[in-house]
Amino acid sequence: METIGKAALTVIAGGMDSSTPASKPQLAKPPIRLPETVEEAKALRIWADTQDDRQTPASPLQITKHLTYLATTLPSKTQDDTSGKMRFAVYSSILAEYSNEALAYMARRACEELDWFPSPRWCLETAGKYRPPVSEKEQALALCHRFFQGKFEDFIFALTHGTADQDMVDSTPLQWRKIAMERGYLRWIQEREQYVIRRPVLVETPA
Repeated sequence: METIGKAALTVIAGGMDSSTPASKPQLAKPPIRLPETVEEAKALRIWADTQDDRQTPASPLQITKHLTYLATTLPSKTQDDTSGKMRFAVYSSILAEYSNEALAYMARRACEELDWFPSPRWCLETAGKYRPPVSEKEQALALCHRFFQGKFEDFIFALTHGTADQDMVDSTPLQWRKIAMERGYLRWIQEREQYVIRRPVLVETPA
């Protein structure tokens, strides 16, 4: 639509910022796979904690491109220049928080489902339904959780089958020891301030 295009030029001219944010030092990315050692798991977790996987809001230029594409593809019921500029300003404002990927999803859905240029409400509802793919941060955290969950299960297995020793107990995270005590595998010795293995009581049977 011509009016959308005219309004777009104004936004592009005034909304682009040539400045670039200061770059922050980045940790070297470890392999995104199931860790094999505690050290690998810790390194992967530290890296994941430094990552920001929040969706970056679309730039004015990106919003303009999506709205212009929709205006070109879908007819509008109002064609006057004033309403076109006002509508473009409204759409740009309400969609400013969404990522470029969410707006691309919205535009694709509009072309598949609608016969007319979408309403603001439809755009907001549709862009809000976009779900980004799983980020590397989420993958890394899930792998770390899987690794440590396996180690915890190994610890409980050793306690259950009598193969654990005190050194193993002392080296595990405090939360694991608390859980093991709640399950009856350990007991707390106040004088020693230590969790120790609860040995089964052997009852002699009469001859």
